[in-house]
Amino acid sequence: MTKSEETILNAADPTAYIETSLKSRLPPAAKARLARLWMEKTGYTKEDILRARNRHPYWRKKKMEGSVERTRRRLAAHDYSGGVEVAWTRERVDEFLSLNGKDKNGRYAMKDWQLAEHFHASIPSIQYMRRKCRKVESLLGARASRAKVLDYLMRAESVLKRGAAAVEALAQAAKGRPARGTAAPKAMAKSSTKPSTKAAEPKKATTPQTATPQTATPPAATPQAAKVPAKKAPAAKMPAAKMPTATKAAKKTSGATKPAAKDAGAAKGKAAKTKRGEAKPAATTQPAKQVSPKTAVKAVAASKAAAKKASAKRS
Repeated sequence: MTKSEETILNAADPTAYIETSLKSRLPPAAKARLARLWMEKTGYTKEDILRARNRHPYWRKKKMEGSVERTRRRLAAHDYSGGVEVAWTRERVDEFLSLNGKDKNGRYAMKDWQLAEHFHASIPSIQYMRRKCRKVESLLGARASRAKVLDYLMRAESVLKRGAAAVEALAQAAKGRPARGTAAPKAMAKSSTKPSTKAAEPKKATTPQTATPQTATPPAATPQAAKVPAKKAPAAKMPAAKMPTATKAAKKTSGATKPAAKDAGAAKGKAAKTKRGEAKPAATTQPAKQVSPKTAVKAVAASKAAAKKASAKRS
């Protein structure tokens, strides 16, 4: 027997057995033989070895690899609801309690998929009911009556999480609630039972009034102040600045010289007119019209004929 095999056989408990078995490089067949020998020597069972194996960090990491896909396939394979939600009535919950028992090792006697097949439900629905059972057991204890347990299991999981006080408050509210259609409103009941304390006063005789025709009169216009545009206040005239005496004298001299300059300009204009013989204003130039060749020839011939006539008269 090798040293590694002796180390495995000398393990004190399942946790040490798993640790030494992982460190050894023995083939699976040799490990299986050593496991049988170790159980015969120590008295531990296969379940003890499996429990220690599942709690070991190495095997937990190996188990979590691909767990999402495995869970999805498992839920799809054991869905017996047919897409219909299961109604957990009191009778079904009672039957579920009887089938949800545990063995001496604390494990459930039936698997979750077996209960799902029995109740035509899904695995998440079975797990939901098992969570509620564990919560009720923690609230009431293991010695609670079956009727009390059923009352608590009929509540939602959110109510159970709030504690036993919330469950009892809901139960009391359900017992004190009146039946539908029987209770009258409180305000109406009080008003009908209480007698009126005030004495009935005699009504005053009212004389009939004749209806007088009324003409529709337009509503009197309320006098409103006419909106007068606000007058702007005249701008205050600034006093003219006094000019110095020197500038006043210059202005007077310039004013006296202006008429003389005008007379000199007029005289110059008259002299120019006499020289030019009062020439007429120049005619505005107009664009020359296009003349055809025929009219040009006729015009030349007419000018020659006029020239001949003029020469004949002179002679």
